[in-house]
Amino acid sequence: MTTEQQFSDDSPRGRLLAGIAELVDAFEAEKERAQQQAAEERAALLRDVAAQHGPERTAGELTLAEAGRIRRAYKLAEEATPRLIIAAHEREGMNATDIATVLDCSSSYVSRILRERKAVAEK
Repeated sequence: MTTEQQFSDDSPRGRLLAGIAELVDAFEAEKERAQQQAAEERAALLRDVAAQHGPERTAGELTLAEAGRIRRAYKLAEEATPRLIIAAHEREGMNATDIATVLDCSSSYVSRILRERKAVAEK
């Protein structure tokens, strides 16, 4: 049997390989859908927490469930912060002080993130 015959769709081996390729493609598509859904759920959580827990709320008013949602949202926001800082600086032209004001963090933190980004870009 030639190599061409082994991998043609008409041979058992070819049909097997084609079936495996279809399974891999289906798995990748399902994995991508799951990742997209997870990203949408995280974004919804952040919007929900931001809408429900403004600065007028006090810690004494929080329930355990609310605290859990806020902690999860906080972790997501912390993970996204460097990306958001870089985007604000590069795409919107914001300086470190303005970004720090919006994020309610120190301008030295924002500056550090921007310096690290610049160092990586120069490599």
